Amino acid sequence: MRVDEIMTEEVATVGLGSSVADCARTMLREGAGSVVVMADGGPAGIVTESDALRAGVASGKPLAAVPARAVMSNPIKWVRPDSTTRVAAEKMRDQRVKKLVVVDGAEMVGIVTATDIALHLSDVARGVGQMIELKDKWESDRRFR
Repeated sequence: MRVDEIMTEEVATVGLGSSVADCARTMLREGAGSVVVMADGGPAGIVTESDALRAGVASGKPLAAVPARAVMSNPIKWVRPDSTTRVAAEKMRDQRVKKLVVVDGAEMVGIVTATDIALHLSDVARGVGQMIELKDKWESDRRFR
């Protein structure tokens, strides 16, 4: 299975001048677990829910007073849309992240998460199980002809 088959194409974004409060509002509005911070037309970093929580606790400041650039992870961890989900999962493991921005050339085309991969791998496993059942049934039917 390829990344472009399971990625989310509509990515929640904020500008580089945003605060952590802006990031949190965007995540809540979009129902997303992260926002990509954009600068000069491309992804500059990513702020996750965990980053926002940590920023609030660690700084002791209101989230509106903490700039997104202070807590964003950068450089962006990314994967190509034609990569396999296995490649994406290995990148996540090796880079110790749960989200990868999907980049085609210089353009951000989506985001893929560890949850996306887990949900779709169970679909693949279920499909393989069904194929095995059909194969067994077909072989059984063939024996009795």
